[in-house]
Order: sequence, then C-alpha cells, then structure tokens
Amino acid sequence: MKKLLFIILSVAFLAGCDKKIDEYPASSNGVDFSNYVAVGNSLTSGHSDNALYLSGQQNSYPNILASQFQTVGGGAFRQPLIGTEDGVGFTPIPGGLFYYTKLALKIVPDKDCQGNPTGTASLKPAVVIDNPDQNTLKQQLFSPPTVAGPYNNMGVTGATVQSIFYNRLGDPTPDGHPFNPYYVRFASSVNASILQDAITQQPTFFSMWIGNFDILQSAVAGTDQLLTPADTFAKYYPLAVGALATSAKKPKGVLANVPDITSIPYFTTISASLPYNSVILDSAQAAGLNILYTMYGHPDIHWQVGQNPFVYVKGDGSWAQMKPGDLLLLTIPTDSIKCKGMGVADPTAVPLPKPYPIAGHYILDTDEQQVIQARIAAYNAVIANVAGTFNLALVDMNGYLKLFKTGMVFDGVKFTTSFITGGLFSTDGVHLNPRGNALTANYFIQAINAKYGCSIPQADITKFKGVIFP
Repeated sequence: MKKLLFIILSVAFLAGCDKKIDEYPASSNGVDFSNYVAVGNSLTSGHSDNALYLSGQQNSYPNILASQFQTVGGGAFRQPLIGTEDGVGFTPIPGGLFYYTKLALKIVPDKDCQGNPTGTASLKPAVVIDNPDQNTLKQQLFSPPTVAGPYNNMGVTGATVQSIFYNRLGDPTPDGHPFNPYYVRFASSVNASILQDAITQQPTFFSMWIGNFDILQSAVAGTDQLLTPADTFAKYYPLAVGALATSAKKPKGVLANVPDITSIPYFTTISASLPYNSVILDSAQAAGLNILYTMYGHPDIHWQVGQNPFVYVKGDGSWAQMKPGDLLLLTIPTDSIKCKGMGVADPTAVPLPKPYPIAGHYILDTDEQQVIQARIAAYNAVIANVAGTFNLALVDMNGYLKLFKTGMVFDGVKFTTSFITGGLFSTDGVHLNPRGNALTANYFIQAINAKYGCSIPQADITKFKGVIFP
C-alpha cells in the first residue's frame, strides 16, 4: 500500500449474532425517545473513509438509531451536515495551524512496486481527489451546516472525554486555546462546550460513546505516550454522564465501551500479510549487514541466515528488531519495505548502503500494546460502573467486535474484521461503513430493549451499503 495521510480522530467498531429483522409490535414501554441526543467522537459524527462527508453523516449510527426510535415515538434528529460528498479533513501541524486536505478514500485497483497484485483482490484505498484546492477545503470545513440547529448529533471528530467539557472548543480565534474545526462548524456560540450544547437541548434520551479517541490518538501514532491518563478518564467520564442523566428531563440513556485495538483492521491488516520476520538472508547478506550495523553503532542488531525480523526505531529512539506480536500499522509504505530496503538497509545510499530502520510511528510493539490494553480495560471498568450508578443501558462493543474476528452472521450477511472484505469497516480501517453503523445501531437497540423492556425494531442491514468496489 502507498503511504496515506490518515486523520485520526477517533474511533471504531461492531458485531452481532445471527439475528433476523424483528417481527414483534414496536413499543417504547414508557421510555421517552422524543428528543434523542447523541454525544461522542468520530464514530458518532459519521466520519468515515478518513473524512467527514454528507452520506457518511447520513449513515451515522445515531441517525440510523433515531430512525428506529421513530417507530416508538421518536422525534426529528438533526445533524450538522456538511455540503460535500468528497470529504473534508484536517491534519494539525506545528505552530497551531491546520493543513486541509480532501481525505475521503475510495477503493482502486493496484499493483505493488514489484508489479505484483496487492491487498485483497489487488485493491487499495486512494483519495477521491488528488491535490485539492486548500482554500476550497477550508471553506467547506468551516461553512455552517446545511440544516439549522440545534443538533441532536453532538458527535465531534477528535473529541476526547475531557475535551467535551472545554468552553471555546468551537472558537477558532488563534490565541492559544484548544479548538476543534469540526465543532467550530456548529457550536451554538464561541463560548459553548460540546456537553453544554447537548444538555441545553433537554434530551429525553441520550447515548454516549466516547473514549475511543482517547486511545486511538496515541495508538495510530504508534505510541502509548498520548493516551488520556486513566485517572483523568475516571474523573471526567462520570461527570459527563451524570450531567446528562440528571439534566432537566432526567433522561434514560445508553453507554458504549471502548473496543480492543486488535479488533480494528488499521492495526492488524499489514502484519497478517507481512510477518515481522520477513527478511530472508543468505550467509553473505547476513555477514554484510552485521558489519554495516556495527559500523553505524548498532552491534546489538544481529542478522543470521534465514528469516530475520525487521529493524525499527523504538519510542525512546533506540533501535530494535521486531518481535512476535508487534504490529505494522496500515499507513506503513509497504513499497518502501519491498523495494527500498526499509526495515533492513537502504541500497541506494552513497557511497555505501546504510541501515534503514522502520520509523516508530509505523509500528505498535508489544510493550506499547500492553499499556494500551491496560488503559482500555481501565476505561471500560469506569464505563460499566457509571452505567450501573445511573441505571443506564450498556453496549459491550468491545466484546461484540472481538466476536467478529472469526466471522459472524447478521440478517444473512457474514461480517468479519478483515480490511475491505470484512463488511464492517470503511476504507480507512478505523471507522465503520454504513453497514457497520447499522450493526452498531442494532447492538444499541438490543441493549436498550433489554434494559428498559422496549420493543424497538432493529434496522435491516441489507438496506445499507458496505465498501464500494471498482
């Protein structure tokens, strides 16, 4: 795969069992769904295929959920729709500025640098438009939504559990305060916060799926250093849920937990086809590399005849060879590995070859994974406890997504967590496609029905699209 720009703003996931469309009479069992408000990050906003675009928002899981709520008295569900189907995203750069780019991805045919078919059926993601006009993108991103607010969908790409409390998150004034361009589009005022805008609407029912980006902003960068601290999450998550649950209408609600990153194809796809020890050497090559690495001050890197692990740069700047379980991330330029010596040595360097380790942001090693897994477990313990404290429904998205690793059938359609062909994830390997969002909505419905004794019909996932192939 070619190197891609991925904006990660947070995050996600799904699963299911072999269920059929509900045939029982719809009933709310007294639960008021007339004003449903959803709080979350990119998984809630409808961010998909690495960008925010119109049909992605229209197929967000809260919008699908709201459509099902309408069968039991649910009201209108307004979203801050963006006026482009090509997709808009931003990448932060040093100095507090933003680089705008058209980031929506599509699937196109591909061959690697050796002329061999790549990926699944020789396909790869590619941007919809190369070298888009940056002024146009900035205008599209900051243009007001195409429908008037207030907005029931308060999902904001890049939101963390702490940032939903930030006043001025929607104020782009460059005076050093944090702001989010996606929220700038539809904040009720420059002094508002995401949580405040949600509560002001006086929801009668709410959902919250947050914590994913608190993990993903670090994991997609190949590090464990950017994670939201566990004590910070334990402080702010109960405050956020409590503020919603005790707001004016005393709404009922549903929470969802954070999925394991190894259930997400962004972290598993490349390693499945390119093992950590894919460097095959004969005796002369091994001897030459041992001399080369010693010359460059890395005698601890040892090469041998046969299979060898790739070399990479660890978080502390030291070099190491990969170990079983280390993950190559989806953004790694595999052509550089196959044809330019990345992970071993650069043969084009002059006057002599030189070591060419893989940059650390392309790898999530087992040590980093252990820290991340522990943090996910800590977050999910808080989420479960808060659901119990406020007597709310809880969706185990972490557990459901793990089931899909081996494949699950829902409405006669088989889904897995495989990239492109699995049927759940969009072309960025992190966010869901429309069918994945429909499955998510159904899991939310199952949890709500079980908790509150409702009979809300589930969405027919066959009516939603998966990845579109060329």
